[in-house]
Amino acid sequence: MNYKKLGLTSIQVSEIGFGGAGIGHAWGKTDDYECIKCINEAVDNGINFFDTSPVYGNGKSEVNLGIGLKGKRDRVVIATKVRFDNQKCLKNMKESIVLSVEESLKRLNTDYIDILQIHHQIGKVRGEYQFRDNPPAFAPQLNYEDCLSFLEVSSELVSQGKVRFVGLTGWNGDFDTLKKLIDTNKFATIQILYNLLNQSADGLVTNGFDDINQGYDLNSKKNILQMADDNRIGVIGIRSHAAGALVDNLDRKIDKSSLLYRDHKRALALKKKLSQANLTLSEIALIYCLRQTKISTVVPGIKNITELHETLGCLKKLNFSSDELNLISRWYKELVNHY
Repeated sequence: MNYKKLGLTSIQVSEIGFGGAGIGHAWGKTDDYECIKCINEAVDNGINFFDTSPVYGNGKSEVNLGIGLKGKRDRVVIATKVRFDNQKCLKNMKESIVLSVEESLKRLNTDYIDILQIHHQIGKVRGEYQFRDNPPAFAPQLNYEDCLSFLEVSSELVSQGKVRFVGLTGWNGDFDTLKKLIDTNKFATIQILYNLLNQSADGLVTNGFDDINQGYDLNSKKNILQMADDNRIGVIGIRSHAAGALVDNLDRKIDKSSLLYRDHKRALALKKKLSQANLTLSEIALIYCLRQTKISTVVPGIKNITELHETLGCLKKLNFSSDELNLISRWYKELVNHY
């Protein structure tokens, strides 16, 4: 396992992290015993970065993580989040953040959180969550001022020793607002979506592909990964497997009209072109993200021992040839141009 410095923090994180939605039973079938076993084995194999949230399984992910990390707290980095359920919570932001953190600390069985993150879409104005694939709304969108207020309250928790650093969620947000927040240099980390099917965070995108264009500004030609790198903000790479689309076989029933199902079909087409690599689609997806040098840690969701072993096995297979990488690049450009 390689370790990287997380932005300007003093934290060293494993290049492969552990995404906590699965241990909250959010992605397919699992059980608590399996989840806790995964956490223990992950630490024993060098994974030291764990990313979770109170909303993963309504607290289940944090509870399982707290149990799994018992006696190992000093060996790991825990990142969790705050999500406001509604606009009313935003009117009492300090009370909502403090309460969320106190409950997370109890579930995680720890007295401090390494990175506290905003778990919201960020936009020009406060309002309803803006979706690209039309799921139901579940949380308000935050604006620039909301994020600075979040930072101000969280800074008080930092001074109390309950939080070490504060981070942003940069996925699916308004580019100009995220740029302003990055340029403040007040946030230690940012979560950025980056995978085989969405490379826009690194500037690879064309006009008209709305579900791809999430990290790139067509007018300024700037991309979010480069901006974070320029400001030395630690980058946490999320959705490496596109919410479960980048696997050989889907682990749950998916509506055939959904974006996830479409992404899965796109990915299978790529795998046929890369058959000489002799890898699973899941391995191809993770290895591709691990080669992105601007990302500090990639956090695939893991919910069972089989997934953990496959994830760790990728460390021995970081051997894409230049021809294969060029093939992936050509395939992606053809994909976005086609749609």
